[in-house]
Amino acid sequence: MIKLYQPLNDKLCIQDCYNGNHRINGCGIILNMAIIGYDKLPSTPQPIMVAMSGGVDSSVAAALLIEQGYQVSGILMRLYETISNDNKFQRSLDKAQEVSARLNIPLEIIDYREEFRKRVIGYFLLSQQKGITPNPCFICNVKIKWGLLLGNVLARGVNWLASGHYARIVKNNQNKMELYKGMDPGKDQSYVLSGLDQNTLSHMVLPLAAYSKNQIREIARRYNLDFKSVDDSQDLCFFDGLGQEEFLNRYAKELFIPGEIKTHDGRLVGMHNGLANYTIGQRKGLGAGNKEPIYVLRKDIIQNVLIVGPGSQLGRKDISVTDVNWISGDEPPLPDEFDIKIRYRSTPKRGTLNKNNRAGYDIIFAEPIRDPTPGQIAVFYKNDQVIGSAFISDTTSGENI
Repeated sequence: MIKLYQPLNDKLCIQDCYNGNHRINGCGIILNMAIIGYDKLPSTPQPIMVAMSGGVDSSVAAALLIEQGYQVSGILMRLYETISNDNKFQRSLDKAQEVSARLNIPLEIIDYREEFRKRVIGYFLLSQQKGITPNPCFICNVKIKWGLLLGNVLARGVNWLASGHYARIVKNNQNKMELYKGMDPGKDQSYVLSGLDQNTLSHMVLPLAAYSKNQIREIARRYNLDFKSVDDSQDLCFFDGLGQEEFLNRYAKELFIPGEIKTHDGRLVGMHNGLANYTIGQRKGLGAGNKEPIYVLRKDIIQNVLIVGPGSQLGRKDISVTDVNWISGDEPPLPDEFDIKIRYRSTPKRGTLNKNNRAGYDIIFAEPIRDPTPGQIAVFYKNDQVIGSAFISDTTSGENI
């Protein structure tokens, strides 16, 4: 029988929490089975593997599942080579082993360095060569953690893989999985999970869905898990302590070819030291002496020219996207309005999505948006529900701010 985890004190209670499809005000219970996907799980104890990182989130996810009575084992992926004196993987391994020993669960190390190099680092470098801004965390979730790793887990006959992501998975009345934002708006990670499909979501368990980060840290203290000196997991883990410029200088020197900086109308205003050093919307590093602040507008990869201009030329009201992933597996009726995030930490903006005649989709925003960036992910929300996502492909046509 599934047990409910009782809060340590009243401050841990989530107000307006959900009990199935019914809202209860101040119920005093943190965990709700439907919110976090437990409604998919059988009531009798079953094996569940937890993707461990050595961080507080995945460690508490494992602890909560143990408290629910499930047969938990941990699995830690080795994804990248150590390339600096800051051996992040060894620190993650040491911490994951410490946590596993304290929780009395087995921990397995799986080596995905070659696959990660090809599918994530390769994608990152290729995107830089194309002059677009990559999102390696998004790709890693789709290709590695919920691709290769989930496949490995299922091949063992284990039906469930859990992680420390802050997002919610709910099974609707049609037995389809729905993806929602996590209850803590400051830690919501539904954005990076928006590329997943129905089959993947049906095997996922996200025990932290209904928690805030502060609650997770307090629960960690309850289990005597010491994370005072351990940083939260970060994107771009494969930099291994290096900065982006240093990493690219080591592995892709060809990206650092000097070239011209020009305005939109072709006026030469300076020289750049490699297009990979710049991102759309960047202001720093463009030289001094301009009458007004200038920003990176776009990159001309063919001519190796950085195009800059005033802030008034930076934003757009419409962009194009490709490679749409619909969470339900079915395209909804279009055109339709959504709240749309164009990067992980951005505020959602209202926009209308519709098909175009170029085998893609166009988004027209209600208000101009700043810094839409080719290569980044646009995620479509209806309130807290993730409807789908797509890659931003074009921001050069349409109406400026």
